[in-house]
Amino acid sequence: MELCEIKGIGAKRAQALNDSGIYTPTDLLLRFPDKYIFSDYKLTKNISAGEEISFIGEVSAEATRRFIRRGLTATGCAFTNNGITVRCSWFNQPFAARNLKLGDRVYVIGKVKKFKNVIQLTNPTIVQPQESDGAIVPVYKTAIPTRTFAAAVQTALNNVTVNSFIPKAIGEKFGLMPLQKALKAVHSPSDRQELSAARRSVALENMCYVITSYRLLKNDARDFSYDNPDKHAADFLGTLPFPLTDGQHNAVNSIISAMKSDKLMNMLVQGEVGCGKTVVALAAMYACAKSGFQAALMAPTEVLARQHYDTMVKLLEPLGVRVQLLCASMNKVQRETAMFNIRYGTASIIVGTQSLISEGVDYNNLRLVIVDEQQRFGVNQRAKLEEKGVADMIVMTATPIPRTLALSLYGELQQIEIRELPKNRPIIHTSVVPAAKIQGMYKYITDKAAIDERTYIICPRITDDDDDINSVEKVYDFVKKTPLGALSACVHGKMKDIEKNGVMSAFKSGKVKVLISTTVVEVGIDVPEATNVIIYDAERFGLAQLHQIRGRVGRGTKESYCFLLTESDDIDAANRLKSFCSVRDGFSVSELDFKLRGAGDFVGLRQHGSGSLEIDGEIIERARTLSDALILDGTTSDSIVNSLNNPDFIRSVTLN
Repeated sequence: MELCEIKGIGAKRAQALNDSGIYTPTDLLLRFPDKYIFSDYKLTKNISAGEEISFIGEVSAEATRRFIRRGLTATGCAFTNNGITVRCSWFNQPFAARNLKLGDRVYVIGKVKKFKNVIQLTNPTIVQPQESDGAIVPVYKTAIPTRTFAAAVQTALNNVTVNSFIPKAIGEKFGLMPLQKALKAVHSPSDRQELSAARRSVALENMCYVITSYRLLKNDARDFSYDNPDKHAADFLGTLPFPLTDGQHNAVNSIISAMKSDKLMNMLVQGEVGCGKTVVALAAMYACAKSGFQAALMAPTEVLARQHYDTMVKLLEPLGVRVQLLCASMNKVQRETAMFNIRYGTASIIVGTQSLISEGVDYNNLRLVIVDEQQRFGVNQRAKLEEKGVADMIVMTATPIPRTLALSLYGELQQIEIRELPKNRPIIHTSVVPAAKIQGMYKYITDKAAIDERTYIICPRITDDDDDINSVEKVYDFVKKTPLGALSACVHGKMKDIEKNGVMSAFKSGKVKVLISTTVVEVGIDVPEATNVIIYDAERFGLAQLHQIRGRVGRGTKESYCFLLTESDDIDAANRLKSFCSVRDGFSVSELDFKLRGAGDFVGLRQHGSGSLEIDGEIIERARTLSDALILDGTTSDSIVNSLNNPDFIRSVTLN
């Protein structure tokens, strides 16, 4: 069965699903609901600001539309539930509440705001009830309408049989639901108890798959050897114009020791933002290249890949090591040249994005794979890169994982921590800026721009479709009207790579002093002259992400500042930001985030961009115990190794 054979999914919708990473009916099953509507849910006056609610609402005031300013309109409507009125507003969505009449009952989903004790929802989702709805209705945020997607999932459930990699007897011993039954219950639960049990069963099975995969990958014997890797690494480090920290030296020594072992390396390097993980990686790659092999580094974004490439060309090519870039924006001639250099070994070091694992990329003798920002990639993606050659693996992250979680999840990987920052790195002062001081903040960054200090302004979204959310477009329009206007530019994910690269180059060179952006600059951009970062609607970001953004400044020697802006009246959100201001290193941030929100933010089982299953300490510990049982079962080990290219924990698929 193909996607386009499912009722309601024509060619356009199939393409939209493909663009979001969904290609098969099985992919539909692995795209879990974002939330659920419970028909028996009752509103109360005690609902807190910031809480997300879903309820059956009766229309108590029909939709009205008003013009706020040029290019911005608001549509309003009111609903009641349990005698409580909820006022809803949609911005630039004139048809959001069309056809709703007094007395109509619909599902309403949104995040609560309160004004004078009145519950308000901005841009809520409206879902029309259907006769076939049960007590719990799944809701999906996808490229096609949620009802169409839900119907497609049901079709897939009726036509696809999936089998777990876990033998039936072992699964029953650990209380796992049969995978087919669990997936059905996740997408179409009969009650809360079944839903909870199914989600935990699926989460446990997937987490066990991840842990067991890492353990099996580690145990492979190496059938090649490096030539004096310690000498080559030392030669490279001797050419650097700066000394390494003790943490960097320890990391290099650990990697070189692993390269001299008779087992394939499978290593996790956790390092503070700006601690110098890249230099550690280059030492290993240089030692690999000097042994006559190839090494590849995969970065999550093209901007970061190009930055790594520039660094490698500067530091490695004068030493006789050829570096090759491979990324999606290359033209035909550039790509063909790159493919030739990779295939015939002209290039010893290759750096790029996921293009490195694309079809047709053939390596000459790949022996070392380094994945930067490992949390951006799944086991399958790393496995695909490893398939290009029998290779050692190093995964790096600047978002440290809490120690207890890391030991449970990555216990079979050798783990290295780099906690020190290079000398003379300044402290980054972090504070929440109240509305009354925003004008003074802008005067401050204007003064700093006059002495060539630069500022990032980060917004949670690109477009101005909600006057309560500060988008890149909205803030950029504001900044252009200030003295900073001629010195500002914006960058975001919808821009073409050539445009993004041009803006970033202008920011690095100083032609642009203020860069308004989404989190596209979150990872790896290195501009030593950037001393300030402003984060709008800071409560909408996770602590680890806030720390990544904060790490874009303070990379030179000048005092740096991170300003958090929020208009939220949620007390919990305010306390979370206040706590963030008091911690400075990524390891402390990770422990705080783990304490406040659990393990899901670090190892959440996200499928195709959204839809997640909660992970907690109990699931991780049970997954490790289950993994122990599987490792003792030889056929299971073979099944996992052979299934690394299949969708996560699913071993086989049968079309009915």
